[in-house]
Amino acid sequence: MPCSLNFPRTCVLALLFLSGTLCAQDLTVPLLSDSWQATFSNPALYGQAKGHLTVGLPGLSNDLYAENVTYNELLLNENGRRVLDLNRIPGLLADRNELRDDFSLETLGVGMRGDRLSLGLYHRLRVAAQADYPKTLAQLVIEGNAQFIGQTVEFAPLIFGTSYHEIGLGSSFAVTDNIHIGARIKYLSGIADVRTGTSASLQLTTGEDNFALTLDQDLTLNTAGAVDYNGLDDVGLNYDFNRITTDDIFSGNNGIAFDFGLFASFGKARLQAAANDIGGKINWANDVSSFRLQGSDEFSGLDILAQVLEDSLSFTAALDSLQLTFEPTEDNTPYDGKLASTYLIGGEFDVTDRLTAGLLVVHYDRPLSSETAFALSARYRIIEQLTLGLNYNVRENAPTNFGAHAYAHLGPVNLVVSTDNLLTVFRQRDSSRAGVRLGMSLSLGKDSAKPEASN
Repeated sequence: MPCSLNFPRTCVLALLFLSGTLCAQDLTVPLLSDSWQATFSNPALYGQAKGHLTVGLPGLSNDLYAENVTYNELLLNENGRRVLDLNRIPGLLADRNELRDDFSLETLGVGMRGDRLSLGLYHRLRVAAQADYPKTLAQLVIEGNAQFIGQTVEFAPLIFGTSYHEIGLGSSFAVTDNIHIGARIKYLSGIADVRTGTSASLQLTTGEDNFALTLDQDLTLNTAGAVDYNGLDDVGLNYDFNRITTDDIFSGNNGIAFDFGLFASFGKARLQAAANDIGGKINWANDVSSFRLQGSDEFSGLDILAQVLEDSLSFTAALDSLQLTFEPTEDNTPYDGKLASTYLIGGEFDVTDRLTAGLLVVHYDRPLSSETAFALSARYRIIEQLTLGLNYNVRENAPTNFGAHAYAHLGPVNLVVSTDNLLTVFRQRDSSRAGVRLGMSLSLGKDSAKPEASN
């Protein structure tokens, strides 16, 4: 999505609403302990697979959240037509607002279940994006700075976005017949990255006398394969989602992460705990650019505007003067990009042979802000081949969410479909959050002697 500062309003709004394209906030599938998809959350579950051999087939998960803004709130009726009115955005925002997306594309994997030792290997593509931006940023972009004459306003957005290949190799070991422990090492190969620090600051002061602008700056933007910068009037967001499918799996931007898990089964009850992406980081060394804004700069608005009217100075020269004043410093020093870690603890209980109740708590330790989510679930096996379930989940700023899932077995083929935001399916344009997971796998060499959990 290339954009230029020749159209600053369009570009900034695009960054606000398209900054993420992000594994998702899945509060259902981790409790489907014999599914291939659950192993992504807990490596100890390799030992719970339905078959001796599991083939993980393509699947995806996505979780999108745009705080305080929904599509319908931006629509305006004009001459019988519904028009998107971006001028409404400032009136909808709080002092600080979050935009987040988590996306995962699972390609292929294989798992082997043994009597004590089980193994798993897979590849997937992941994108994680988060932005924390102030209301004043939207006000400046959409309404201008005249409303802030004689004031100093903070407008710096905090940004985190990264995409990478992930190749995971894990194992599960049965300490006893009831307790399994698991661990996994993951090789990470970076595709693109963009991030600011958590204390980034841009403060704009508009003078009362001559509307002089003073910008107090303390912001570093680290990028790799994401931004083309050729001056303030030519900034390109050089990121195409299709690049994810074509970039080399083994790049010069690489790192590692670790997952750990525990699973215990005691008759009708099953418990699990896991920590994912521990120590995860990527060393970004290729195609790196870091932009630094620091110190205090002034631009005398009326003085320059007066000079524009003189024959000796064109508007282009005035723009050059503005660029010279606010031009960031740039270098190509490699940097480490940390990943978000995730922690979960959950349990399930077979109320009957067909009905299972579950509880799951997940903590997301994201770079810009952390979040803890809680879910109560129930699923019912309608027939041997099909299980349907519902959950009630609570998240930050969203105390009431309802999710649903279907888990089907058609011979060796296993299918999983789930969402933690069921109401969004029916009210897409009135929702600020949407999430879905689709997954498929093959279970081969099923062991009839192995007791199966309720689906």
